[in-house]
Amino acid sequence: MGVSVIIPYYHGNKYLENLSKVLADNIKEYEKKFDEKIEILFINDSPGDVLEKEFLKEISGYYRIIENDKNYGIHKTRVNGICEASQEYIWMLDQDDIVSERWLLSQFECIQKYKTDMVIANGKRQISGKDYPIFKNDKTLKDATTIAPYVAFGNVIASPGQCLIRKSAIPVFWMENILWENCADDMYLWMLMFGEKLNISYNPECLYTHVSTGENFSSNEKQTIYSEYKVIDLLRKAGGIKEWYLRFYAERLKIRNRYFFEIKKKWLSQIYYVVTEIIKILVFWLVKYFKI
Repeated sequence: MGVSVIIPYYHGNKYLENLSKVLADNIKEYEKKFDEKIEILFINDSPGDVLEKEFLKEISGYYRIIENDKNYGIHKTRVNGICEASQEYIWMLDQDDIVSERWLLSQFECIQKYKTDMVIANGKRQISGKDYPIFKNDKTLKDATTIAPYVAFGNVIASPGQCLIRKSAIPVFWMENILWENCADDMYLWMLMFGEKLNISYNPECLYTHVSTGENFSSNEKQTIYSEYKVIDLLRKAGGIKEWYLRFYAERLKIRNRYFFEIKKKWLSQIYYVVTEIIKILVFWLVKYFKI
């Protein structure tokens, strides 16, 4: 009944001290109410790099280190960790994530209360030192438990670090068919879960912070678009998702590429943005309210 925390590690010693403190604080709060076990699995995806254990003293007795035999990338590394996990629930955390000390307690309370396969927590985006909510209100957070916004707008969850997932609910297809192109394995997972009609709930408490540095936007955006095209191919192979959803998904990626990389005139890009946002909203309504 406990939680396995899955943390891919990649040349990340500089993050370990802060991460260890955050996890120790979470465990302390969680254990005030629950006896279920917590285990922390670091999966080293940078062979030859050694995790500095002195940074992990605060979570001594809770963690294990799993060594990849070579660099596999984020998706395969997460899968390797999940395969080693012994607990009922999975929390996929990144080495540089920022979370509240109440994350484990609050999320575990929610998933126990609602008996769902996954619970999504609210959080905030930190951009240039300013905080913006990931979900503006409970309505948009509730929408994130349905497929509609993912089809219309893309991945509305900032990171898997917002989610607590029942291990048995993670689709076998996602575990066995690896997305080798980094960036979109989480969108791939959410779409498969919706395709399997799993039960998803939400937690309005702000528990996660996504920090945007703005570095290398162009290369990161191109990599994300490329990765998401590969997701579409995998989703077609998996089945369970309506074909027109996948066609609009592909069209939305084309729109994104045009907006960021092809339209050079600012006034034209602004018009293009407004028109395409209207189209996305219409698609959202069609999927959400008309179940088309």
